[in-house]
Amino acid sequence: MIKLIDLYILKRFIGRLIFLLIAISSIILITNLVEMIDNFIDAEMNSNEIFYYYLYTLPMIISYALPMAITISTVLSILAYIKNNELLAIRSLGINYFRFTKIIIILSIFISMFHFYFENMVVSNSNRLKNKIVRKYNLDKKNNKHNKNNFIEDINKNQSILIMNYNNKNQTASKIVLKEINESNEVISRIDANKMKWNGSAWHFEELLYRTWNNHEEKFQLIKDTSIFLQNINPLYLTTEFIEPDQMNYFELKKFIETKKRNAGNTNKWEVGLHHKLSYSLSSLVLTITALILSIALKNSNVSYGIGLSLLIITLYYVILIIGKNLGIEGALSPILSAWLANISLLLIMIYSYKKYVF
Repeated sequence: MIKLIDLYILKRFIGRLIFLLIAISSIILITNLVEMIDNFIDAEMNSNEIFYYYLYTLPMIISYALPMAITISTVLSILAYIKNNELLAIRSLGINYFRFTKIIIILSIFISMFHFYFENMVVSNSNRLKNKIVRKYNLDKKNNKHNKNNFIEDINKNQSILIMNYNNKNQTASKIVLKEINESNEVISRIDANKMKWNGSAWHFEELLYRTWNNHEEKFQLIKDTSIFLQNINPLYLTTEFIEPDQMNYFELKKFIETKKRNAGNTNKWEVGLHHKLSYSLSSLVLTITALILSIALKNSNVSYGIGLSLLIITLYYVILIIGKNLGIEGALSPILSAWLANISLLLIMIYSYKKYVF
């Protein structure tokens, strides 16, 4: 009989969860399309390029929608059992709240495990691919002052380099222009290359075009299979300039932080991102248990109350999450505390509500 109850609860809960996940993801997708349509038109992107942009955006949208969907599903499920007196009937059989909701909690644990894998193997990779499109068409106009669409740096007094893109996974940069000027600010040499790859100590070029100017006379030669040492321009430095934490998975980011610490760099932003990857993956479990306790404590079958409670929990979680991350990046809180602040806050609310209204 207990197993039949579990299957009954699980079937209805998964049905709600899938429906809400699709609905919330669709709303986010459409909202994003409305916001981005002007940028797509300005960039003269065709339908195929827009399709790939959203193909790479979809995993991130699903990652955002999953905690929301599971919270609303949990609240609506409990409210439905209260409305139909099913909760009362199950309690009359001597089944406590924990046993009744155990199958939902177990499912949320598996969802959290899946979420960690999904975030670090699918979302991070899709964000990296989407970022290439964003840089190519300069789509991120809101953050244009903060996020570079290309990298321009003075190597020394007479040399500068321009890099259009960098792939941290392969340690490969693309579309490179290296210029050298004289004291009169005239270009005396220029190197153009489609790709360069880090070989551990220098940048290796499969092919580059080397041009020089002397008395306004231009000479050029095609050089193949050569390496060039560029002072201070290394994978670590380019990662800091090009890559955001959400474009690396947990293990890549952890390794990057270790390297950056050895170089005495500030790792606050990256450590917050690292701990956030773990804490956010557990958000489904934390939000599920919070929703279970608060919806049982509410003891009201009105759907509008349920939607309101769900939105309150979700809003509270994401507001604390954003505040915590910003405080961590600024150094006001330790990276680990800032990343876990939202989960800890809901845990405290959970304990208080359980003791006062449920226990």
